[in-house]
Amino acid sequence: MRTLLATFAVTVMWFGSAHAGQRVVSINPCFDDWLPQWLAPAWQMVPSTEHGNRLEQIVALKPDYVVAGSFVGRQLRLALQERVQLTTVPYVADWSAWREAVLQLGLELEQKYQAEQWLARQEAALASYDLRSLGNTLILMPNGFTWGEQSWIYQLLQQHQLQLSPLSGSGDLVRLNLEQVLQSEPDTVILEGFSTEYARAQDWLWHDGLQDWLIQRRVIEVDGQVASCAATRALDYLQQLSRQQDANPAPAEGLQDAAR
Repeated sequence: MRTLLATFAVTVMWFGSAHAGQRVVSINPCFDDWLPQWLAPAWQMVPSTEHGNRLEQIVALKPDYVVAGSFVGRQLRLALQERVQLTTVPYVADWSAWREAVLQLGLELEQKYQAEQWLARQEAALASYDLRSLGNTLILMPNGFTWGEQSWIYQLLQQHQLQLSPLSGSGDLVRLNLEQVLQSEPDTVILEGFSTEYARAQDWLWHDGLQDWLIQRRVIEVDGQVASCAATRALDYLQQLSRQQDANPAPAEGLQDAAR
């Protein structure tokens, strides 16, 4: 009996030491703040800002796991696969795929329960948002892109009762021309990923015709860092829409209020 108890104690001690203080290295900025939200507190998370996605620096950190997104460069991916335990979170375009990806990551990191708990918290927080009062909505991004029906953003917003413009099309990422935009009549325009710094990709936004068109609509801006991490930061995305929805009435509503 004593031998059995001693063996059990050694096994428990080994299991605890093997899973305590694991070091996880992120090579995707979207994971830097997300992984610490649900990994065990004893785990050490190294964000992408600490190694700049340089192979020698990542390897020198001696990680137990490296977590990457699907768009990491092929050369870096192959080199890391030879040297470390690399886990890749795939690109997702709908909620079921996102849930599956998070649970799979939790399984590979042996943190499945924590992943399930985080997903439950995210779902509960998102459930309170209803965006139907924004009316017909068009998303515009630099270089004239918008999200299509097969994209994560489109499906996320549709789940929260937002009616998106027919210009969205059936693909994932759709490019629009200026004429298409000016002929459309959305109630709300979401400007996603624009910045105050000069960039050629943003030139078309300052076209006189487009500026006049925007004045006639409710305009909501979504920060580029939030938009580029829309799966891990889905709650932040909806919060930005909700806050500005309340603060920025549609032009017609504003005129009615002024008349009163």
